Amino acid sequence: MSRAIVLMYHHVGSPPRGGDPLGLYVSPGMFRFQMWHLKTAGFTVVPLAEIADFAAGRSGGKRMVSLTFDDGYQDFFDNAFPVLRKYRFPSTVFLVTDLIGRENSWEAEDRTRLMDWDAITELKEEGVTFGSHTMTHPFLSRLPADRLRAELTGSKAYLEDRLRLPVDFFCYPYGDYDSATVAAAKQAGYRLAVTTKRGRVRAGDDPLQVRRSFIRAQTNPFLYLLRLHSGYEDRKRGG
Repeated sequence: MSRAIVLMYHHVGSPPRGGDPLGLYVSPGMFRFQMWHLKTAGFTVVPLAEIADFAAGRSGGKRMVSLTFDDGYQDFFDNAFPVLRKYRFPSTVFLVTDLIGRENSWEAEDRTRLMDWDAITELKEEGVTFGSHTMTHPFLSRLPADRLRAELTGSKAYLEDRLRLPVDFFCYPYGDYDSATVAAAKQAGYRLAVTTKRGRVRAGDDPLQVRRSFIRAQTNPFLYLLRLHSGYEDRKRGG
């Protein structure tokens, strides 16, 4: 059976002085190794649009990988994108629209700069794809229906207006969603939405509940290779 894998990143950079309790940071050196391995091991790095086609049964490949980056941190521009450009790898960055150019106010301790529109525009011209990560990064399953719709439709409309491109992809903040959230994402017109549930993508999977593999500080080279070259992530599907 053909499978694809979607890798989930947050920060590519050095963690703050107080440490990285959530393991959201991947060092620049480790990121360079990971991208080098994808290239030299013969994986095909594809845009999320191809993952949507694959889930729908319209395409397939045993070594398809897609790269996603949550939140839109400045360190994507500084540290990740130069490596992606070197290998000509497509990527998708999910933006929190009300906080573009500000800080990740949803984090109590690790306040970090988010990319501004100058950086986003430059990356757009370089071929980076942008998706919605809501307007304010809330727990969506806790919201009343009208606020839920506003978070999904408002962020999509705003990004489409600024980017002058369709915004087809969505990321559930904190990986928090339920059946009402999925229905709202569908109604808003998203083609694909990513979760934090683990596992490789299979043909026939719901494109609005796409699983990913979380690449984080604790993902040493052995674990990274295990996720790519074995059924390790499939054994973690659960839930």
